Amino acid sequence: MKSTQEQIKPILELFTNGQIQEALDAVDALSIDYPDDSLLFNIRGACYAGLGQKDAAVESYKKAVLLKPDYAKAHYNLAGALQETDQLDEAVKSYENAIALEPENAEAHNNLGNVLRELDQLDTAIKSYKKALVINPDYVEAYYSLGLTFQDLGKLQDTVKSYKQVLTIKPDFAGMHNNLGNVYRELGDLDDAVKSYEKAIAIKPDFFEAHHSLGVIYQEHNLLNDALKSYEKVIDINTGSAEVHNNLGTIFSELNQPEKAEASFRKALAIDPNYAGAHYNFGNTLKDLNRIVEAEVSFRKAIAIDPNYAEAHNNLGNVILNPNRLVEAEASFRKAIVINPNYAEAHNNLGNLLVSLKKLVDAEASFRKAIAFKKGYAQAYSNLGSNLKDLGRLEEAESCCRKAIALDQKYAKAHCNLCIILYANGDLDSAIESIEKANFINPKSKTIKLLLTILQSRIAQKAFEKSDGNIINSDFNTRLTSNPLILKREVESELINNLYKMKLLELDKVKDPSYGNARGSSYELFIDGRPIIKTLEADLINMIEESIKTNIYIDDSFFTILGSGGGVDLHNHIGDIDTDSSLNLGRQKYSLVYYLAVGDQDCKEPGILKLYDPIENILPHDGMITIFPAERYHSVSYNGKKDRVMIGINFYCL
Repeated sequence: MKSTQEQIKPILELFTNGQIQEALDAVDALSIDYPDDSLLFNIRGACYAGLGQKDAAVESYKKAVLLKPDYAKAHYNLAGALQETDQLDEAVKSYENAIALEPENAEAHNNLGNVLRELDQLDTAIKSYKKALVINPDYVEAYYSLGLTFQDLGKLQDTVKSYKQVLTIKPDFAGMHNNLGNVYRELGDLDDAVKSYEKAIAIKPDFFEAHHSLGVIYQEHNLLNDALKSYEKVIDINTGSAEVHNNLGTIFSELNQPEKAEASFRKALAIDPNYAGAHYNFGNTLKDLNRIVEAEVSFRKAIAIDPNYAEAHNNLGNVILNPNRLVEAEASFRKAIVINPNYAEAHNNLGNLLVSLKKLVDAEASFRKAIAFKKGYAQAYSNLGSNLKDLGRLEEAESCCRKAIALDQKYAKAHCNLCIILYANGDLDSAIESIEKANFINPKSKTIKLLLTILQSRIAQKAFEKSDGNIINSDFNTRLTSNPLILKREVESELINNLYKMKLLELDKVKDPSYGNARGSSYELFIDGRPIIKTLEADLINMIEESIKTNIYIDDSFFTILGSGGGVDLHNHIGDIDTDSSLNLGRQKYSLVYYLAVGDQDCKEPGILKLYDPIENILPHDGMITIFPAERYHSVSYNGKKDRVMIGINFYCL
């Protein structure tokens, strides 16, 4: 016996109204009188499915089709339940049974396609979707599924056609406009991608994914302000997206707003502390802010989360690259290369490090690998040229630098390296021409400005010697009447007060020889426009030039404030450019320390200036100035209760 329509109707009303447990109870009660009614088993299966009891639903549907093998709806429902429980092969058979009984069931064809897609039988899935669309040409879900399957197959133009069909039927489908934008972006059709995302946003103004995708496109094409607006809109919608805060941080970095970048990366990491990419980007920003110690920590965190993060290993090598940690830095560059053997930037960085270690042949090999892996790598060509100069192969060196310039005419360092090569080859006029080009491109470079000044002074000296017949004393080592030379200048209290008002760096957190309780400035103190600073600069220049009987060029100017436990590690002030054998700049470079306040000298470490080669200890007093060759190593240790305040400069005799 079968139940009647009148008996079934109230059960269906309960089910439709969401009273699923009540509907199931009613089915069970009615089944006492009709134990073999396939309809009741089908309804029971639907109730179990609605209650999330998937296995029970499968068993009920199976009983329904067992009792009535030609029950198409039960076969269809059984297929859906089997799909829900990941019994995909069985689901295919049930959908096929349903279709055999009802060939015009478009939903069955579409859902069969979905199961076949899950089974990675994509071509067969496409046939099922197309059958569904023959039956129902306005079947949005089938077009959508067909488009997804074409996308899985990489048939992006077919995907576009399918998604457009969806939008023809349902033009206000914001999600489909967004998906179409994604496909256009994958095709490289960025204009249409942007239009699609904008349509999605017009329909749904708070569409998170569309705003985000639009931001990514703008960022990829360097439309940074537009990207910024998109990401800020995304954050307005959802403040909890670590990825968007990270992307926003990268935008601020590119806009040279490192403080805002830092804030964004911190937000990203607060949301997701295990976001390796955000730790990496944060490290880059800290490096830009010259907070080297913190940058190292960030890169190490990125590596701890993702040990195969080649870029993080490479940039870790860059931030620890100093004379005391060359072995560590080399290990980082080599690790990056092990992870990614074609990583041109890591090969280039390794080459630069090997130059520092005087391993010039190995450095050449690294630069050549960088060029091999990255065609048109101007920086590597320039570095190779500089290295070949040091190897004495001047013709090849010049050729490499000219290649770098041909690749990037605005690459100032290549012009600078070419200048040095030409100078080493005895072509002073061409060297001047090259350094003038470099200075035009990058007038803020200290190295370029230094070379331009030095070479101009050498040309002027040659011209004077030629016209006057006199030889100017160019033995710079004899310029100091004593080593160190001690001078004195009265200290204005206003000067000290002004230094404390300036932005103070924690020097132990940057690439600086200072350690412990040490604060101070960058190496460009004299660009400060305060009258007291300009007076100081003029006075020091006059005092130096009167003492050494020649003009000077100030390269570095800075101040340091040492508190208790502060000090300066053993170091000198000779840089890479000073060690170049063709220029020989180191012999005309000097360092000066001016003591504004020596602090507390009744302590264990009163801040003695320790000079080496030969060893000499100097206990300074307020207003004392010491001048010594920049190549002379020195150190300081201080643990007094009062601050010790010093001004330093590095200068060249001309």
